[in-house]
Amino acid sequence: MKTYTLAELSSVDTPILVPLYEGADLPQAFAGYAADLDQLELEAGKQYYLLASKGSSEKSLILLGLGKPEKMTGKKLRETVGAAIRSTKKPLCVFTDPAACEKISAAEAAAESAFAAGISQYNFTKIGSNPEEAPEISFLSSEDISGVCRDAALTAACVNHARDLSNMPSNLMTPEVLAEEARKLAGELNLECEILTNKELEEMGAGAILGVNRGSSHGARMIAVKYEGAPGEEYTALVGKGLTFDAGGYNLKSAAGMVGMKMDMCGAANVLAALELIARRKEKVNVMAVIGATENKIGPDGFSCDDVLTSLSGKTIEITNTDAEGRLVLCDAITWAQRLGAKKIIDMATLTGACVAALGSNYTGAFTNAPEFLKELQSCSEKTEEKLWQLPIDEDLHKMVCESSVADMNNCVKNRGAGSSLAAAFLEEFVEEGVDWIHLDIAGTSDFSDAKPYIAKGANGVLIRTLGEMFRTVNR
Repeated sequence: MKTYTLAELSSVDTPILVPLYEGADLPQAFAGYAADLDQLELEAGKQYYLLASKGSSEKSLILLGLGKPEKMTGKKLRETVGAAIRSTKKPLCVFTDPAACEKISAAEAAAESAFAAGISQYNFTKIGSNPEEAPEISFLSSEDISGVCRDAALTAACVNHARDLSNMPSNLMTPEVLAEEARKLAGELNLECEILTNKELEEMGAGAILGVNRGSSHGARMIAVKYEGAPGEEYTALVGKGLTFDAGGYNLKSAAGMVGMKMDMCGAANVLAALELIARRKEKVNVMAVIGATENKIGPDGFSCDDVLTSLSGKTIEITNTDAEGRLVLCDAITWAQRLGAKKIIDMATLTGACVAALGSNYTGAFTNAPEFLKELQSCSEKTEEKLWQLPIDEDLHKMVCESSVADMNNCVKNRGAGSSLAAAFLEEFVEEGVDWIHLDIAGTSDFSDAKPYIAKGANGVLIRTLGEMFRTVNR
C-alpha cells in the first residue's frame, strides 16, 4: 500500500479519486482543472470524471459526491468510498483530505478510506479458481498518513481473514481444519496454542460439546490461542461459537433454514481474527481466543431430546431442543476459558433467531453481568459504528433455564418467548463469581445475504474492528 503527500503528487500514476461535499470547491492542488462544480450534484455516491487532455501531465480525476458534511459519519464515508472503489475496479489514488469535516478529522478520513479499500475489494475466491489480484489503491494527503493507512489496511486484512474462514464451504472448513488454521496463525505470530480433540475432551468431561458432536463424522475441537502483551496481568477471553455446519440435529432445520449454516462459525472466526489484530498490533494486553468447534448433524449416535449431558463445569443439562446447540458448545468453552485463567470473557455467537426477530440485521444483541465492562465495549462500538443493543437477563429468566426434573437445567425453554435472553441466561449459569462477562448475539449481524455496493455478500467480520478498539494500547 502506497501513500503520498501533496509534495509527491507528480509521482502518482493512477487516476485520483477526490471526495467532495456539496458546495465544496475543487482542492487547490487541482485548481488547473476547468470544472464548474456549481453544475454538479455532489450528493453521496455521485461520480464525475475529469479527464486530462492528451499529452498533459495532469492526472485524471474522479470526483465523488459525499453529500452534506453535517450528515457524514465514518460509516457513511467508508461505504461511499468503498462503493466507488468496488465499482471502478481499477487502480486509484484516494485524496483523503477533502473527506475531512467537522465530525471527521483528516486522520479519521484517511483511516476510513483505507479500511474501505480493503473491505470493498474482498471477494471470496470460487473453489478451484485462482484469486484475482485486486487493483492497487493508494492514498494522498497534505500530511503523512502512512501510519493510519497501514493500521486500517491491517484491520481490513484481519476482517477479511475472518470472512474467508466463515465463507469456506463446510466440507472444506471442518472443525479439524479450523483448528489447523488457528495453529498456523499461532505459529506465524509465535503465540501459545492448545487444541483438544475428542479424547482430551472426554478425559476432562466436556460432555456438552461432545453431545453436540455425536452426530458428526468429524471430531470436535476445543481451541485456545493466547497472546501475552502485558506479562503478569489478567487475561480476557474472546470465546467463539464454531459450528462449522449446523443442520439442527434431530430438531432438523427446514430446507430454507439449512442454507448458509456453514456460517454458524462466524463467532469463532471473528474472535480468532480479533486476536490476530491485537497480536499484529503488539498491544500491551493479555487476550486469549477460545473456540468450541464441531458440527451439529444427524447420525446413529446423534444426541436427541430428553438426553441429559454433563457439561465441563459438572452441571447437568436436559436436552429439549437439539437445535439449541450453540449454547452447549459455548458453555464448555466458557468453563475452559476460566480454567485457563480468564477473568473477563466476551463471547460471540450466531446464537438465536429470536435476536434477529428482536433487533433485525443492524444491531448485535448484548448481555452482561458487568455494566461498566459493557459500557467500555459500547464506547468502542460507537467509534466503529457497529451497533450494539443491550437486552435483559434477570432472576426470572434464570429460573426458567433451571426448570428440569432430571437435570440442573434445560437447554431450551419452550413457548415462553424471550429466546435470546433465555440463551444468555443459560450461558451466565457457567460464568464464575467475580468474572466479568459479555455475551454478543450476532445471529442477525454476522453476514449479508446479498451484496451491497460497498461489500460482497457473505460473512462480514462484524465487531472485529470494535474489539480491536477495545484492546488498543498502541497509537497508530
